[in-house]
Amino acid sequence: MGYSSIGIQGIGYCVPEKIVTNKDIEEMTGLAEDKVLFYTGLKERRWAADHEAFSDFAVAAAKEAMEDAGVSPDEIKLVIVATGSGDFFSPAPGCLIQHELGLKEALVLNLNQACAAPNYAMATAIRFMMDGSYNKALVVCGDVTTRMLNPKANLFVGAIGDAASAVVLGKLKDGYQGFLSEYFDSDGQYFYGSGLFNRGSRVPRESLGEGKDYFITRDEIGGIILPNVIKWFKTSFYKCLERANLKQEDIGFISPHPAAMSQITAQLQSIKEKMDKTHIVTDVYGHSGGGTAFIVLKEALKAGKLKPGDYVFNFGNGAGFQWGGMLFRWCKKEEFAN
Repeated sequence: MGYSSIGIQGIGYCVPEKIVTNKDIEEMTGLAEDKVLFYTGLKERRWAADHEAFSDFAVAAAKEAMEDAGVSPDEIKLVIVATGSGDFFSPAPGCLIQHELGLKEALVLNLNQACAAPNYAMATAIRFMMDGSYNKALVVCGDVTTRMLNPKANLFVGAIGDAASAVVLGKLKDGYQGFLSEYFDSDGQYFYGSGLFNRGSRVPRESLGEGKDYFITRDEIGGIILPNVIKWFKTSFYKCLERANLKQEDIGFISPHPAAMSQITAQLQSIKEKMDKTHIVTDVYGHSGGGTAFIVLKEALKAGKLKPGDYVFNFGNGAGFQWGGMLFRWCKKEEFAN
């Protein structure tokens, strides 16, 4: 089974019911409502309720993806779960999700690639499928980051949402192509610039506990991130085009790193593409780390912006920093082997 003989067969997502408005963010942080809109571009976002955790959304998203793919639980033998905010620090949530879905014989892998998770997780699944060991794979991504933040110390909380999303990867019939190329890279010099640094073996016991100043992005590198995101996106885009032997005009849909609205716009401008080449969900759901990219694809399908047969470029970057793009063809259901 070759790289291009694998495609996305089904897709699904789940977001919390709780809507958090810009007025709510103002009350939490003291940042004026209009400033929240100005800095984030968000009108609202979805946050998990106190009784909800990542696995709740992950299971619901996975069920929707499996239903969309038309596959039963006993067909899924490989599960990859990518999150930086599982139900607990340990164990990672993959086995719990496997159990809740009834995937009794599935191999489970857990990844933590931050916001870059979707492409890394799909690329990992493809490697396991290429030798023929697995015909189907379930990839689940997302985050419930709001549970780990102190809003009083994190003005960036206004850009964050909670969600999980999932895809089912399947083998295509002979003569059809799915995934075509990829490009991944990383740069550890920005390791301490962004993340959730409230747990880990480097954190002294006395530094742990409620109310601590957990942060996502340090102020001192705030002006460094955006130019780099643009550079990483642009490099990944053209590398993937070259490796797939395609031209820019061949690409039907582009999904940039879906964080703040300013980032999305800047990435597309860097390759001289207009906003109508993508679809926006960040303004109403917030940025849910690795969860957002698949939501973009699902909603783009509903809106008719993404159609079967389209070539798609999907990009994401995450804390570490690590980033990657994938170029693939959106396949019709009848093109899959089973």
